[in-house]
Formats: sequence, structure tokens, C-alpha cells
Amino acid sequence: MDDLLYRNLFSNLPVLQTERLLLRPMTDADLCDVNEYMSREEVSRYLRWTPHLNLRETKGYLEFLQKRYRKGLHADWGIVLKENGKVIGNCGFTSVDITNECCELGYVLSPDYWGKGYMDEALSAVLDVTFRKLEANRAVLQILEGNEASVRFAVRNGFRFEGREVDALMVKGSYRTLLRYAMLKSEYEEKK
Repeated sequence: MDDLLYRNLFSNLPVLQTERLLLRPMTDADLCDVNEYMSREEVSRYLRWTPHLNLRETKGYLEFLQKRYRKGLHADWGIVLKENGKVIGNCGFTSVDITNECCELGYVLSPDYWGKGYMDEALSAVLDVTFRKLEANRAVLQILEGNEASVRFAVRNGFRFEGREVDALMVKGSYRTLLRYAMLKSEYEEKK
């Protein structure tokens, strides 16, 4: 992966399509949809942030993303249902290490859409960008210990467990253990 590939991709974040979804940059028009899921306790239970208390907090998040889009930096796509245009989650890059060709991915989905395969579709599209467009060698997921649904999701999508980092993060006032799952480009190609 080189800097030019990175800048070209993220300076004009492409719209991705799956069978039922569009993944696209988020806009101010998405405010109510995004707040609807980001204000729910079950969404942020295993994440570093707390539920959004109001629309202003969600607006701040959207402004943060839009600033990253304008600067050509890695960010999340909004996950949009093709059938009605509703934003039901987000998926994208938490970090990108150009030198070591490694991308950390993250995802959030409204509980109203859990168990329907939407995040499998979204992640598949993001992995395609990771390995085919960015030409990364590794994709990584960091999951807080106890998030069994996310662990099952990682394994189902071809990620393998690499290890635990005990008390690695201070999250909501407590040290939490991180579980690291990874996929190599060669494993992705083999799976495809």
C-alpha cells in the first residue's frame, strides 16, 4: 500500500454496493437515522463511546466524519438500506498503517437490524476495498472481551484470533481487555 493509493481512495470516498445495501459517506441529512442507533445503550455497550444524549452530539460526530472526508483521511461509510434509504449503521477504517500495510476496521449496526446479515454484506464490501483497492496485507478487528456476538461475527467472516491484550484500554472508567482478530490478504483471496 502506498500513500498515493490511500490519498486517492479517501479523497473521494467511493459509494459501495452490495445486494441490499449502499455504503456511502454520511451527510447532515442522516442526522436522525444515525442518532436513532447511536443513542441506544446496547449499541455502545462494548465500544469506547457512550450513547449519544441528543441530536447535537450526533451532529458533532457527523461533522467529525465530514472533516475527515474533506481532508482525504480514512473514515466510516454509512450503511444504507437500498429499499428505503435509511441509514442503519456504519462500517469502515478505525486506523490505517500505510508503512505496515495494515487496516483496523470497525462497525456499528442498529439493533433493529441485527441477525439479518447486513453487517456481513457491509464488511465484505469494506474488505474488498482493504485488500483489492488499498492493497493492504492485513485487516484487524479489536474487540472488547465479553462481546461474544462480535467475536462470532469476526470468525464467521474469516478472521482468526491472534491474542489478548489484558487491561489494554480504559473504557468508561474501567480497564478492559482487547481481543485481536486478523485476516491476511492471502487468507482473504483464498476465502474468495
